[in-house]
Amino acid sequence: MKKIITLLILLTTIDIVSQELTEFKGSIATLTSDVGEMEISVTKNEKGYWKLKSYLDGGRIVQRKEEELFIFDNSGIKPTSYSFTQRILFKKLKSTAQFDWDNKTVSFKEGKKEGKLSLKNKTLGPSTAQLQLTFDFRNMDLENLPSEIIYNVYWKGEVKERSYTILGTENVKTPMGEFLSYKVGRIFPKGSERSQTFWLAPELEFAVIRILNVDGRKTDIRIKTFKIID
Repeated sequence: MKKIITLLILLTTIDIVSQELTEFKGSIATLTSDVGEMEISVTKNEKGYWKLKSYLDGGRIVQRKEEELFIFDNSGIKPTSYSFTQRILFKKLKSTAQFDWDNKTVSFKEGKKEGKLSLKNKTLGPSTAQLQLTFDFRNMDLENLPSEIIYNVYWKGEVKERSYTILGTENVKTPMGEFLSYKVGRIFPKGSERSQTFWLAPELEFAVIRILNVDGRKTDIRIKTFKIID
């Protein structure tokens, strides 16, 4: 029976994680969908912080920008700040979060709502959870994958468990070519009509090459270009 792996267990039992993170390189990718092109980049700034940034340009219909700053330490990815803005037609959303690891709190703004929460150990940000997933795939035994992976994730004024299930492998066609990939589904509460599926390609350092999101409407995003940044 395949085991369930939590972030806490995974990072404390795999000794090579810290080495993997130390040798981590940035990347930049473009993905295409029926609502516009998305650019996703991971770059390091002059202060030593990493920035995970995504931007979706859907013209007059939708604009979406997400940025998360983070650092690496022996425990893995540690988010320091997060910002999100989105416009769909005339509806706008905006949120920010500041992570204070010394005091183990996160201060957030969700529209007009403000607050502060206690941080659990190993808490990831909204976008670094997906990045952590790619790291974990690099270090797991691909012949003996777990049935479920669970992270503590901050999202919209709460810290909750976010669970993913591994659904096997598939060949995925993209504008960049066809890739063998691992199919991973995010688990939502029972009764939820939302679904989200990711495909990670070993050939591209387990980068996400396709995202299928269903949340009122279906959005299918596939990789168009990918480049490692030294």
